[in-house]
Amino acid sequence: MSHSIDGIDPSSVKNPTSLQELSSFLEHANSSGLSVVPWGGGTRIGVGNIPAGYDVALDMTGHTAHLEHVAGDMTVVVDSGVRIADLSVVLKKQEQRLPFEVRDAERATVGGSVASNAPGRRQSSTGGIRDWVIGMQIVLADGTVTKSGGRVVKNVQGYDMHRLHTGAFGTLGVISQVAFKLVPLPVDHQTIIAWFEDEESAQEVGVKLVNGLISPEVISLVSGSLGSAVITAAGESPNSHESWTLVVRLGGGMRSVKRQVSEVTGAVGAGGAAGYAILDKTQDAICWTTLAEFEENTDLSVRVTTRTKNALDISHQILNNSKTHTGSIGCLSAICDLGFGAMTVLVKEINDEKALSLVSHISSLVTQKGGSFVVEKCSLAVKKQIDVFSDVGSSLAVMLRVKAQFDPTNTLNPGRFVGKI
Repeated sequence: MSHSIDGIDPSSVKNPTSLQELSSFLEHANSSGLSVVPWGGGTRIGVGNIPAGYDVALDMTGHTAHLEHVAGDMTVVVDSGVRIADLSVVLKKQEQRLPFEVRDAERATVGGSVASNAPGRRQSSTGGIRDWVIGMQIVLADGTVTKSGGRVVKNVQGYDMHRLHTGAFGTLGVISQVAFKLVPLPVDHQTIIAWFEDEESAQEVGVKLVNGLISPEVISLVSGSLGSAVITAAGESPNSHESWTLVVRLGGGMRSVKRQVSEVTGAVGAGGAAGYAILDKTQDAICWTTLAEFEENTDLSVRVTTRTKNALDISHQILNNSKTHTGSIGCLSAICDLGFGAMTVLVKEINDEKALSLVSHISSLVTQKGGSFVVEKCSLAVKKQIDVFSDVGSSLAVMLRVKAQFDPTNTLNPGRFVGKI
């Protein structure tokens, strides 16, 4: 596997398989002035600024020896190199699962997913990864092994320092082990799509479902060309090249899912949907694959996190004013996670000039509405001209002090995080 980042190759690759090996190597790298970038499955290694230094790729995929599933407590403790899909297979045997899901679970590792706070569709109902980590083992830049939290849901071991490392992109320490709280595996699930001729109706129905009596596992409003692609994937015919499509996934017992399906179809019918479809297993798989492949194959991807209403407002302005702000754009779409307040802008066939203009426009909207964003995918030419993370204002000074405390030699992932820390 290539360990190149933004066209930069490391001088060497290290593959620790034990805590001792990991600690010893980091102690050596720290004292030798080497810059180290931790690697998991590589699914989100492209998220981040261009490295300010990159001597060693620290490949953690061999760090997999420990996996302790305590089904009775609904917890699991697992080494960071274990892949999410492999962990899910183990949990499924006891009819349990991780509360979150990530993209490309066959490659994504536990450590990489936690370090990058990887998003997933189930955030609409369960929140993000940070909400389900109950303990963590971290190796600091100088090789010191630290622990936070515990192996049970209830613990009183001081500050939840593991929250600091979740989403820190390995800039404060290398995650070696994580403890998660689990949830039961639903007996049944069902995906429904509903499409609308106007944006307002789609938004209104979606928000009503979020605030209603049911709790969809996933509820996303897909706009633009991707909205039409989802309809086509389900074997239906969209009314135009661009559509507003609600994608709803329900889970639970068979009777519960049947009741929820009735609630959803009733709501979309009363809300003026142009059509809806209850997907069979084949259509279900094609639908989610269509979304995943579109996300994978975009030229520009920007994820915004804010209140749901603000996310919808930002999506509306971007989609409806794109020509005013950026010139003609090839394939522009958006996915709004209505239950979580996150929105991802996805663009295919966009040149660097227009990409920079669109990112600037999104930055302006986020500043007005409140929230944050990260450019998760763009060309190297664009990345050279921006900070892929949104401005955090006065918080940057605090973050710099935390970085100096945890990694005073700037060994770990230098230049890649917020403010090019």
